Amino acid sequence: MKDLLVLYPHGLGDCILLTPALREFYQKTGNKCHVAILERFKSSKIFDNCPYIDNIFYTKDAWHDYPNSNVGFSSLYTEWKNFASENNLKGIVMPMHSQQISKIMINSRVLGIRNLSNPHTEIFTTTQDREEAKEIVASMTLDSKFGFVQTSAGHDVKDLPENYGKEWLKKHKQLDTSIEIGKDLDPFSCSINVQFEIMRLASAVCLPDSVFYHACHAMDK
Repeated sequence: MKDLLVLYPHGLGDCILLTPALREFYQKTGNKCHVAILERFKSSKIFDNCPYIDNIFYTKDAWHDYPNSNVGFSSLYTEWKNFASENNLKGIVMPMHSQQISKIMINSRVLGIRNLSNPHTEIFTTTQDREEAKEIVASMTLDSKFGFVQTSAGHDVKDLPENYGKEWLKKHKQLDTSIEIGKDLDPFSCSINVQFEIMRLASAVCLPDSVFYHACHAMDK
């Protein structure tokens, strides 16, 4: 389908899990999708360089901007369905992750892909992102080997204990130097793509279930 809008009001890590479906949709149809992700992710630039997306839109949060999530998801779909109609988009889909199967598979099926040929995820960084990451790492580590740490994933059930990552890297990877997101590096000081490239340069990582965990899989780290 041409001019398909994918309404995707889910987490930042979940955005990475959308990439196999977007890629295969493009490969099979020759058409790029339009994608709407959460407004608070605009500064992340996570999809800015994605070759499978035509336009990126930003939407409200079903969980936090409405009386409850049921009202939120229903309202979002209605609002964006109207938007699609007004802007001559041919269709709209909203993958929901309520089933106990892989989110990658759910995303693919909602986009009409029954047999996903390649479930590998992707991130979309640039040469500029990589150069900025190298400069940050050099200034913070003096070019010594380092580990990459995230403690808080934004959900109490996913968070690691305080200092767990740094201590684990010292004990198991013999790394005395580490860069911890939110402690050593302000996550708002650079884009998420630069942070991914900082993580790529690390000798080891210690992470909770988060966008960085999914990015690690995407970069085969």
